[in-house]
Amino acid sequence: MPPDPGLKRFGDALAGRYTLERELGRGGMATVFLARDLRHQRSVALKVLDPELAAALGAERFLREIEIAARLTHPHILSLLDSGEAGGVLYYVMPYVPGDSLRARLQREGELPISVAVQIFREVLDALAYAHSQGIVHRDIKPENVLFLGAHVQVADFGIAKALQAAGPVGALTATGIAVGTPTYMAPEQAAGDPQLDHRADLYTAGLLAYEMLTGAPPFSGRDVQQVAMAHVVGTVEPLDRMRPNAPPALAAVVMRCLEKRPADRWQSADEVLRQLDLVVATASDPAALLRLGRELETASYRLDEDVCRQLERSSFDPRLIGDTMQYLDNRVPSDVLVACIPACGLHAEQFAPFLKTTRYRALASTMVGFEANRHRRPRLTLQDHTVLTREWLRSVVADTRPRLVVLVGFSSGADVALRLAAAPETDPPLQLDGCVSLGCNLALETCFVTRILARLGTSGEADTLAALRQIGQSAPSVDEWTSVHDYLIQIVRKFRGAFDSLQVFAADIVRPFEDGPLMPFVQWYRDATHQGRRLRCVFEDTPLYHDLVRELQLRNLDEKILGDRYDKDSIVLEPETTHFDLLEPARVERHIGALVERLRHGTSHVSLAGT
Repeated sequence: MPPDPGLKRFGDALAGRYTLERELGRGGMATVFLARDLRHQRSVALKVLDPELAAALGAERFLREIEIAARLTHPHILSLLDSGEAGGVLYYVMPYVPGDSLRARLQREGELPISVAVQIFREVLDALAYAHSQGIVHRDIKPENVLFLGAHVQVADFGIAKALQAAGPVGALTATGIAVGTPTYMAPEQAAGDPQLDHRADLYTAGLLAYEMLTGAPPFSGRDVQQVAMAHVVGTVEPLDRMRPNAPPALAAVVMRCLEKRPADRWQSADEVLRQLDLVVATASDPAALLRLGRELETASYRLDEDVCRQLERSSFDPRLIGDTMQYLDNRVPSDVLVACIPACGLHAEQFAPFLKTTRYRALASTMVGFEANRHRRPRLTLQDHTVLTREWLRSVVADTRPRLVVLVGFSSGADVALRLAAAPETDPPLQLDGCVSLGCNLALETCFVTRILARLGTSGEADTLAALRQIGQSAPSVDEWTSVHDYLIQIVRKFRGAFDSLQVFAADIVRPFEDGPLMPFVQWYRDATHQGRRLRCVFEDTPLYHDLVRELQLRNLDEKILGDRYDKDSIVLEPETTHFDLLEPARVERHIGALVERLRHGTSHVSLAGT
């Protein structure tokens, strides 16, 4: 119990709700205690406002502003659990995060690795983008308010500075010697006392964080707080690329624009900065290395119980499936967006491992039952069965993670499965699926050139199988594609070891819809999925075959509106200068998911063809 008599009265007033255990830190505005939440039997961080400050403020409005901030729910925002007045003292309560703050890490390490700085900068911006969308400006972004939870961060004290400013007149705050904000991390307009500052002040201070993480020191510092504050108004920031020469120039440019003196000259939203960071990563010489943090992936499984198996086709049902499992990888990243990935025909979740290791979203990748790396008994499941199992797996992980948005991603034939699932009739209970990113789905029989061969494997002797595999290699359009296709075939042959039955059934089902003609299976999936309100982003490689098919699709849609009234002009993308397997590059996948997530977050209306 703290010795101060006022705080002792405060502790007594909290009796029955919280027990103060020890002091964690003290600043000009508040003292932070480790406390025990007696109602929920958990440790919490309890912040007590300076008694003189609390006396100068109006408690009612302060607590009202705190209540508004407490509504923020985001994986990179440290939530507010409680607030109130007790023993004449104002306080608020947050979860106790036992890990480091960014301040402690900077003091210990100085400048951070570029990959780590980019990841933290991205997560702080993600938190700001969400808070700004809710009308809340932080006003006090600084290393002390960025807390590590494992390899990721949460931003603390959202809304507190606003609550302080709103609760009492500026003169009252000045009289207590308390400034709203921290001079070393203060936007020019904040230092100048502009009462109309907006969310762009947070972009400036986020830029200050990035600058310090990359160079080891903030642009302006010193003991004279007035001089430091004035430096933000009139001082010149030393260019970041001079202070950290190996920083990518594009990254330095993003940070330096955050630090423009005039708000109108900065980026205009946190979402805009995030888009620029995505571009930096996408154009880096080694984008995966820029973001990789040595993230370990967790292998998990989903049990196929009787309720799930009851939905499978009876003609091919194997009773041994009951109690079997579906394997998947999970990156365990804290995010309100869940991304579920479906690999290509016959492959397993590892195909998406590079993406899972670098993405900022919670991401999982499934392995279809029977396509695992080391499985001795491979059931013959139809495409419809695989779609059902993927749907029920997705329903289970959504129930466990409770995300705000769910995006399904598929590659190659896995993209066909993803689109089929997005287009499937609504189930009871409904499946939460907000959007789908299709990477290189099939448009015609010609695009199924590998899957058509796989559909014939196992139906004749070894000589015919070998001839079919050779035929696949001969159809590759380039050396890079030939190499990628052969890597893929080697994985398939080694995995299935001649027992191609389960693969053949799946591949044949993938091919069958296109035997009656090109485009229309895709058109039907598109129309059905968008009719249910699901947003699509369909990305195709820039090969002559796909170029011609996508052009035909767009022309027919222009003339006949074959994609329906909910066609979105940003939903069909021909990725320049790419082959099929280029679509799996992690930065490219991240960029397309990010574009879809942004449209989902902002509820952008569908654009009809008549309006394009």
